Amino acid sequence: MIVSEQRLLVRFFKLGSLLALVGSMHILTLLLPWYVVRADTISRSLLSGYLLTETLMFSVAGGMLAGISLLATSFSSRAGTVRIILAAFSILGGVLALLSPVYLSMVVLPRLNVSGEPDLGFFAALFTAVVLVALGLMVVLTRPQKVEVPYPQYYGEQEPAMSSSVPEETSLERVENVEDETVCPICYTTVTAENAVRCSSCGVVFHQGCAEAYVNINGTCPNCGKTVL
Repeated sequence: MIVSEQRLLVRFFKLGSLLALVGSMHILTLLLPWYVVRADTISRSLLSGYLLTETLMFSVAGGMLAGISLLATSFSSRAGTVRIILAAFSILGGVLALLSPVYLSMVVLPRLNVSGEPDLGFFAALFTAVVLVALGLMVVLTRPQKVEVPYPQYYGEQEPAMSSSVPEETSLERVENVEDETVCPICYTTVTAENAVRCSSCGVVFHQGCAEAYVNINGTCPNCGKTVL
């Protein structure tokens, strides 16, 4: 499962609290009868988990490691670090807790040469140990998902761009010399030096009367569209 970084820390804290609770419950199972031992066909006795050194050590160590895993959530604010510590403590604690009932049934009782039947404490210890391991695996499978939020970059103050629709300024100036066969682009007749004007921006020559009439109506050069002063 994949969750965000912040939600992951909250989830790890909840898992750590649950691990501490289950670890405490596993230690408390030592007070319950784990086995009903038969010395012969008549006599029976109850064997609690705390009576045997091996089961006591495994269960207490496993339960304490699971409880300590809760502190891992306060070791660091980085979800990856908390995940590693929490998973290590919970899985190791679960394995030790699981060894306690398994070691009792497969090693201790055959060594004592006695037979018996598992009782409530045995199944409770086995169940809580499996829960610890399962919670540890859940921590391992929980991975953070980093969400990249685009952050606007600052390049300093910039001058607002001039709109291309805003024309620049120009002016009409008198022309002393006009090339032969110069044609006014407004009336399409030949322009002479006596009545010729030129746009100072684009350099196009017009009849003075044609250009002034156009400028009076539109206010711009007939060719380049710039504002005529």
